[in-house]
Order: sequence, then C-alpha cells, then structure tokens
Amino acid sequence: MEKFKDFLKQVPSFDDFLHISDDKNFLTVPEDWGLILTDIKGSTKAVQSGRYREVNMVGAACITALLNEFNVRELPFVFGGDGATLLVPPEFKIQASVALKSVQAWSKKEFDLELRSFIFDLKEVCNEGCKLLLGKYQLSQGNVIYQFRGGALRRAEEKMKKGLGGLAIQASDDEIAPKLQGLTCRWEPLSTQKGTILTILVSAAGDEERSFDIYHRVLAGLREILGGNFKIACPTNPGSMKIKWPPKTLAIEAKSRPGKFIPEFFGAAIDSLIAFIMIRFNISAGGFDPRKYKSEIISNSDFQKYDDLLRMVLDCSSKQAQEIESLLKSFEERGEIVFGTHRSPQALMTCLVFSATQNQHLHFIDGAQGGYTLAAVDLKKKKTT
Repeated sequence: MEKFKDFLKQVPSFDDFLHISDDKNFLTVPEDWGLILTDIKGSTKAVQSGRYREVNMVGAACITALLNEFNVRELPFVFGGDGATLLVPPEFKIQASVALKSVQAWSKKEFDLELRSFIFDLKEVCNEGCKLLLGKYQLSQGNVIYQFRGGALRRAEEKMKKGLGGLAIQASDDEIAPKLQGLTCRWEPLSTQKGTILTILVSAAGDEERSFDIYHRVLAGLREILGGNFKIACPTNPGSMKIKWPPKTLAIEAKSRPGKFIPEFFGAAIDSLIAFIMIRFNISAGGFDPRKYKSEIISNSDFQKYDDLLRMVLDCSSKQAQEIESLLKSFEERGEIVFGTHRSPQALMTCLVFSATQNQHLHFIDGAQGGYTLAAVDLKKKKTT
C-alpha cells in the first residue's frame, strides 16, 4: 500500500485543464500494474429508452466499489458515463476482480444491465508499442481526477472489443453485495443556464507528439469560444443546482444499499429528507455547512477529462455550441481529429460523497439523455465511414 501511495504522490499535478497537452505533467506507470475496463452491454439502447440515470449509477458504482474495497480515497480512474476505466497496482488485481464481480451481479439483479469487465496486465498492452502515463488534474484541495495518455488505454479497448486479450471478469449468482457507501444521485438534472448542454468527444490523429499538438490547439480554441476559462462552462453552478424531496432517484439509491429493498428505501428516504431540509434552508449542523458544500460541488465536478480521448460536458449558449462544432469540424476536415457531440437541455450529476464536511466528495457529470453514450455513437459512425 505504501509503495502505491508513494507512486501516486509522484504523479505531477496541475490545475489548468489546457495543461493536459504538456508532457511534463505526466508520469509513466509501471508495467506490472493492472488496467481495468468496464462498460454496459447495450448501453445505447438503455439510454435511448430513458434509463440514463441507471446507466450512470452503474458506471459510477465501478469506481465506488473499488475505492471502498481498498479503503482509499485516491485511485486513478475515469468515469465514462456507461462504465469506467481504473488503474490498480499489482497487489490489488485479484481484490479488484472480486469487487467488480459484486458490481456485475448487483447491476444485473437490480437494473437488468449487463456490465462487462476486463482486466489487462499493462505489460500486455505496452508490449504492442503503447505506454500509459498519468497526470493529476487538481479540482480542489484533496480532490483530483487522473488523466490517462500514451495510447495504452485505447489499445486495450480495441483488444477488449475484439476479444484479443485481457481477462474477462465474470460474476457468479452468489456474489456478495458491492460496497457502494457514498454513492448517491439526489440532485435534480442540471438545467442549462446558457442555452444548451453540449457533450463532446474528440479523438486526435497521429502519433503521441502530433496528437497533443492538435489537442493543445483544439483546447485553446475551445477556451477562447467559452470566454477564456473552461470552468465558466461547468454545468454545475448555483443556478442549475436544484434539490427536491423525495428525489426521483430514491429507488435507485435504495438499490445501491446492501440490505433488503423496503427498509433501505425508507432509510434512503429519511437520509435524503434530512439532506434536503439542511440544503434547502441553509441549516448548518455537525460541521456541515450547506453553502460551503454547494460551492465545493461546483469545484469538484468532473466535467472535463482525458483518457486517450478528450471528454467534456459544457453549458454554453446556442451560438457557442455552433462555434464549437464549427471549430471541431474544421479540425476534422483537415484530418486532424474525429469528434462526436450530443446536445441536451440538461446534464446529470452522480455523486460520490465520503465526507460532506471535510471536502471529500466528487461529482460525475454526463449530458442528459445519454450524453457520452450518444456522442460516442456519433464518433464511431464517422470512424467507420
């Protein structure tokens, strides 16, 4: 465990998202680590039928279960809407597989969603000319999201889809309940304050050096359109954050608890009612300050990231959305990128809260109506034509 923590401390940290294109902000991962990929089979059909809340919950559960299993608050991962990517040190590989089996069984039982999970020895992918580097994007003090680059993740995904490598994780019928403490989704959908929620996926062409020159220019162009600061376009803001009781997602939260549904439903109802009253009426108690917490939610929102693919969920005006799509199209016409987008009137927030009083919480953002999933459909269509 100490070796694992020491390595993560060495990973460079930066707080300007444009700096994902800077080599000095990344550290090579040892090849004996494990790379875990998860996604929901048939996620496109699920989100098209309106089940995007459940899809997001299962994707976030993959992350939550491993953090709780290892009893750590920092682990390299990326939330992808319908799944997640995680990186684990050698000593955690077996334990990670066991934890993911419990999430698979839970996902199937509670939501009838089939979660696919694969674990790769990083060396297997790196032997094919790839590497994996980590950067640490600082959201706030003590809260980071890791950025993955180097091509290893993209290659692992290709191998997984073709059945060419890695170890498929398969749950049995008698798995124990996953450890999902802290996982909630009580906030109302985040309505756009500027006109539209634009979900973007961008894949740059060329080798590592050329692709990151492209990403730097793409991000610089996006930042200029958005007014000079990506955080201006964060879908989580004081105007968009609404909480009601009972939350529409009460049953989903109850299903994430380890006990029987009916008592857990009432337990979740009571917990969410207390949280609603304190947040709605700005009542401080037990070290919890609702104004401070809401401010931290905005800072700790995971609305932009990179995992061999640029992912962003932006609240922007219709004019800005058109300018962004025109910018991306100009790069695409030059053969520098392939991109996919999805527009929606809202974004969704799934929350991982270990401590609301100590700023130990992270908030996963996706476009409503299946933003990341449908943007990926758009991107894949272009890659195959």
